[in-house]
Amino acid sequence: MIAGLQTAPMLAGFRGSASAVEIELTPLGAYRLLNLPLHHLAKTVVDPDHVLGAGWALNATEQLAAAASWPRRWQILDTLLTQRLSDGTTAASPAAAQAWALLRNRDGAVSLRDLTLATGLGPRRVQGLLREHIGLPAQTLSRIIRFHHALAVASSGLNSLADLANLAGYHDQSHMNRDFRALSGQTPGTLLDIMHRTPARNSKGHIQSFNDFALRTPASHPA
Repeated sequence: MIAGLQTAPMLAGFRGSASAVEIELTPLGAYRLLNLPLHHLAKTVVDPDHVLGAGWALNATEQLAAAASWPRRWQILDTLLTQRLSDGTTAASPAAAQAWALLRNRDGAVSLRDLTLATGLGPRRVQGLLREHIGLPAQTLSRIIRFHHALAVASSGLNSLADLANLAGYHDQSHMNRDFRALSGQTPGTLLDIMHRTPARNSKGHIQSFNDFALRTPASHPA
């Protein structure tokens, strides 16, 4: 499956045992690789063949399943994705890249006015570029980035949820609680508990970091 940026919690799974490969792309990387406006993928999940061409998923799956090792599988994926890029992609707009960089670098604390001043474009044009290149409008992207920033801040240690709200840039703790519930379906306390869990004994797995949205590493703060 191919999943775009989501604005609500989504639970996924499967029955039985299986091996899988997950490829995480930055929004601008996805724009180049998939070669389509990303608002078509936002808040949804689609069959890869609908984007990459009929039979792409089956061909990739058969090659990966037949490979004798994981290093060989990475080589297969590199080849498939490089071929996709060599078939012709659309270059990202410099203004879209600039707006996205500003949103990331300021941890989502950017207004639409800030984006128009930085790019020299009007509000409607900025919003259109963000929807095309990233998938969502500026205000929604700000909320998602701030949410991921809050998780990154929390992973470095803090004294209370009120401290987290302040350090992550929320107006207050209730504002943070609303965003956490809307975006994850969980309270801040519950998500922090998940982040701090120790892997099960003798388990080879681990709790994957939530901060996988191509964000800055949070600055250290006093205890």
